[in-house]
Parts: sequence; C-alpha cells; structure tokens
Amino acid sequence: MDYDYDDYAYDDFYEDYGDIFANPTDYTLQDLWTDCLIPTVYDGFQSCAKLLCCSLLLKFTLSLSFLPDHVFHLSSSCLGLYCLYSFFGNEIFYIIVFAFVGYCILLLANNVLKQYQGVVCTLFCFIFLIICELFFADKKMWHRIRGCQMLLSMKIISLAFDTGYTDKQMPPILPCFGYLFHVGTVIFGPWISYSSYVASKQDIKISLSWLSTIIRCTLLSFTFLTVSTCWASFLLYSTGWKWIDAYRDALSFRSSHYFVSYISEVTATLSGVRSSTVSSAFEIEIPRSLVEVVVWWNVPMHFWLKTYVFKTAKPLGDFAAILLTYAASSLLHGLNFQLAAVLLSLGFYTYIEHVLRKKLSGIFNACILARKCKPDCEHLFKSNGVYVRISNIGFGLLAMFHLAYLGVMFDSSSSIEEEGYNMEHTLQKWAELDFSSHWVALFCYIFYYLV
Repeated sequence: MDYDYDDYAYDDFYEDYGDIFANPTDYTLQDLWTDCLIPTVYDGFQSCAKLLCCSLLLKFTLSLSFLPDHVFHLSSSCLGLYCLYSFFGNEIFYIIVFAFVGYCILLLANNVLKQYQGVVCTLFCFIFLIICELFFADKKMWHRIRGCQMLLSMKIISLAFDTGYTDKQMPPILPCFGYLFHVGTVIFGPWISYSSYVASKQDIKISLSWLSTIIRCTLLSFTFLTVSTCWASFLLYSTGWKWIDAYRDALSFRSSHYFVSYISEVTATLSGVRSSTVSSAFEIEIPRSLVEVVVWWNVPMHFWLKTYVFKTAKPLGDFAAILLTYAASSLLHGLNFQLAAVLLSLGFYTYIEHVLRKKLSGIFNACILARKCKPDCEHLFKSNGVYVRISNIGFGLLAMFHLAYLGVMFDSSSSIEEEGYNMEHTLQKWAELDFSSHWVALFCYIFYYLV
C-alpha cells in the first residue's frame, strides 16, 4: 500500500543535498550522519510518537480486565480519532463521514439485502471514494488521507462479507467504530479482521515475544526510513546510467514502504493485536518471483484481496479473477493513473510468469513454479538441484528488473508527488527506459505460447 510522506520532507532533503549526492566524493559519512541520518530518525520518531503512545495506552486499558467491554471499544475509537486528528487535522472530516455513512449502508444492506451486502458495500465504498476524489476533495488533501480511506474501505467490505454469508450478527455501533478507528491500525494499517480486533481483548499479557517483536520491527522500520531518505541516494548516486538511477529510485520507494509496514506491525502489536508479518523486505529484495513479491509486499492486504475479491470472482476464470483483483486494488488506492498502471501491469506480469513457469515446470518436471514447492512435491528435480537453482535465480533477477522498472516513477523528488503522479509523468519515466519491461513481458507471453 502507498502512503504520503510529507512529514519527512523528502522534497526539501533532495533540494538541499541533491548536488552533494551527485558528487559523493565531497560528502563524508560524518556529513551523512549529522545532516541526514540524525534529522531523519528524529523527525520519524517525532511524527510517530503520539501514535505509539496511544497504541500502548490501549494495551494498558486491556490489561485492566475489570473494565467492561464498552470501555475498550470507546477507548479504541477515541484514541484512533485523536491520532487521526493529530496527523491530518480537519481533513479527518472525510474519514469520519465515510465511516458513518459506510456503517449506515452496512446496516441497511444487512436488513434488506443480507445475501448481497458484501457486493453492495463494495460498490458503495468505490463510488464514495471516486465521487469525493472527483468533485469534493482537494487533490493534495485527498492524497494525504488516501491510505486511511483505503483501510476503512477494507474494514467495511470485510465486515460486510463476513456477516453477509454466515450466521454472524452485525456488531453494535460502538464495537464497530472501535474496529473502524482502532488506534493500532487506523493510520498505517495493517488491515485486521473484526474477529482479530475482538480477539485482541483477550491477549492482554505483556510477554517477552511481544516486547521482542516491537523492538525488532522498530529497528527495522527506522533503518529502512534512513535507507529511503539517506543511504539509497548516498550509495547509488547518479552515474549517468539510467538503470542505476531507476534501481535507486525504486529502492528508495520500496524502503519507504518497508518503513510503513514495520511501523504498522509495531503499532498493531503495541495495541494488543496478535503479531503477524506485514511485509518481508528480504523476500522482495531477493525475490523468487513477482508472484512472491506481490504476496510479501503486504501480507494482510494480499489475504484480503484473495479472500474478498479473488475468490468472489473465481467463477469467471483465473485470468479475469486476477485482473479484477488488481483492478480492485487500484480503485482502493484512488483514481491515480500511476498506481493503476503499475498494479495492472503487475496483474499481467504475474499471470504471465505463473502460466509460463507452470508450463516449464511440467515440461522439465522441476521445482521452478512461481511459488516455492512443498518438500514432498512430486517433481523429479527438486529445488536443491543445480539447474533448478540457476533457473530460479534467473527468474528472480527478472523480477528485480521488473521491480526497478515499475518503481522508477515513485521518485520523491518530483514536484507533483503531493497531488499524486499523473499519466504524463508515468509514461515519461517508462519511455526513458524504452518500455523495456513491457516488451520483456510480451516476449515471455509469446514464448509461453510457443513452448
């Protein structure tokens, strides 16, 4: 998922230090430490401090087991609203209206169209977001709150599907708003199900594993924040070779995503939600396939898309279900050509990679599928074979090539970043790389048919 990072002043940083990175021999590690690393970490902690404290406060509220349930739900929603106001100010009006109207639609669909309430609420969320973005909201403002609106959409839609096709009852308004504005997930995520939110009331122990998860994820989060803001530009300075520059910009964007992913794991764990992996930088930076990248990019969102979109569209066929899944993900991110182009390209890429590797795996009877085989698979040539390893490494390098290409337009130095990138910016960035990734994908698809 994508977030805006105005609080970390990326534009100001590049304006102040871009000339130094262009000639890194004049820039020492001491300068990097004092001028970039320290300010970045300080600003990051300062921006997240209230959210971390409020998440921990909810955990302490849970530890007071004598308090009734409604105190927990009220604390969760009030602390979440306080953090939303702290981050976005009066812009939370759109978020509150969306949550309130969404709950009303959910109640109405539950009473009138219970069997179809999942589809009804999905259409409502998409229509509401599109209308607000096109006719009411300021572009810069909407770009800032887009991530929170997406999280709210995912929670409303999942709640609609979970209570629409089962005997589960719709939760009352206070637990529902405690879930929608849950302080540990309302800003950075991750998405959690309503059942996970309710289960957090029972997980009140402060254990060693709880503490170690918080420390580990906090260190990883701010490490990747410094990679995104400082190290990527310092180590991979402009050389004049466009693919080095493309990889640097893509790495900076991915690192900022890792920052959000790991800090979201911290806030969720602090608030009492059982720890679960949100993202894995290792699986993305050293990928087996693009399919694996999509899975590990945001594990909770992947589960949400697979459960509530892909399985619903599965009767239409695998290809249609995959495209609808990526289309749904694109709409959740807003009317942004750049994100839509990347997500739909990923949809085609992953489908081509999946069918090609499945066919090659059958021909050579080898473990070269897009997803790693189980140890007891029936393939003759296992993953530890030399040629199988070489093949998987080759596909992994191809995935890295695609990632550099797809991520190149997410450069934070662009002047239009605050409003979201437009079609002209995206096509210009890809044109500079000769649309090579799309040509390679087309070649792979033709090769799939010829094999």
